[in-house]
Amino acid sequence: MPVSQVTNTGIVAKWQLGEVSRFREDSRVGTAFHKSTSKRMTTNWYFNWDLCMVPDEFVNYAEELNAIRTNVAMADMSPLTKCVVSGPDACNALNYFVARDVSKVGIGQVYYTPICDAGGKVMTDALVFREEESRYRVTSDPVADWFAQNRAGFDIALEEVTDDYGILTLQGPRSRDVLEALTGQDWQSLGFSRLVKTHVGAIEVEVGRTGFTGELGYEFCVAADRADDLWDAVEAGGAKFGIIPAGEQALDIARTEAGLLISGCDYGQPRNFPSGSHCKMARNQGRLVSPYDLNYGAFVSLGKDFIGKAVLEKEQADGGGRYCLLGLEIDWRAIVTHCTDQGIAPLIGMKVDWEGRDLYLNGKECGWASSIVWSPTLKKLIAFAHVERRMATKIGDQVSVKWPVHGGSAGDIAATLVPLPFVELKRSES
Repeated sequence: MPVSQVTNTGIVAKWQLGEVSRFREDSRVGTAFHKSTSKRMTTNWYFNWDLCMVPDEFVNYAEELNAIRTNVAMADMSPLTKCVVSGPDACNALNYFVARDVSKVGIGQVYYTPICDAGGKVMTDALVFREEESRYRVTSDPVADWFAQNRAGFDIALEEVTDDYGILTLQGPRSRDVLEALTGQDWQSLGFSRLVKTHVGAIEVEVGRTGFTGELGYEFCVAADRADDLWDAVEAGGAKFGIIPAGEQALDIARTEAGLLISGCDYGQPRNFPSGSHCKMARNQGRLVSPYDLNYGAFVSLGKDFIGKAVLEKEQADGGGRYCLLGLEIDWRAIVTHCTDQGIAPLIGMKVDWEGRDLYLNGKECGWASSIVWSPTLKKLIAFAHVERRMATKIGDQVSVKWPVHGGSAGDIAATLVPLPFVELKRSES
């Protein structure tokens, strides 16, 4: 039988049990780093990330992205929800909740995995951190309610600890230099998707070799009451390396350039996911996908039981997913021409477009484009292309994107299918 849930204070809020809305009654909108980040911003641009507001742009998003690509930047990733699964059946329960076999995760190791509904559709993805023998931390979209709905028969405790910790990420080629200066330790041997506990001065932190930019990077997990102290320490220790803070806009472009997807922004989420994204794409039930549609087959373990297994087993036996995932380069000059021909100034987003646009091949709808954005790194307008396999497209093929024009008529804009990722991934290099 499931055990009772216990939090650090011994008090269990109903939303933590998945009984009512997870929205907080205290109306808090900032993260543990809000005091530090807010006073360093020179813009008024904030990003609504789940239940928190985080800086979207500190000074200039292009400079912040360039720091990620060529030097080092620090950023607030605290809104990533953190759900602890513990107890005698923690491993078995998680193995049922997620598609990948987490029994192979060692203590101090991190696994990436999709999370599917019973129909085999991806609701979200997650990182599973194994903290102790029978204690795991899952960072993802909000999943505590979904776990609570499916915990019957498992002797586990579920604890939502998102607000208890701040996550500060270091990303860029010089992130290791900053980390070594802060800790006085050699971090060369810490492999990708590994984590250890250490200290920055007197501040206890967990350091993970993780990140979502494609670059070498590390993430600090710190108790919320020491978050501002950690921000100050990282800023001071990184000053000689030219560290700057980066906002969500730069991080979002970086992950797109690196070919990394976001649930609810690049594909739809099933309606039965209790805490899904609020984005328009997330609500589009015509854009639901399986892990095989996203090239995630390596993260699906059909040798064990999990939610959605039966459907995915059949899908794999039938030849794989409905879609293939490719890159897309869009002819931005054609957008300019199409708009100016109507006497309308062209709007080519400097922010990642999370709505998505229909794709056509030879006049027939063949899928959709997602995460459309101007890449300052590549000087190109890029996107992800989700193309139906039956259309037999390949790298180099020409497609068209249905491009909306506010106050004018939409146009069919030429685009080319290209390989992913758009930039070379360096995050797992030594």
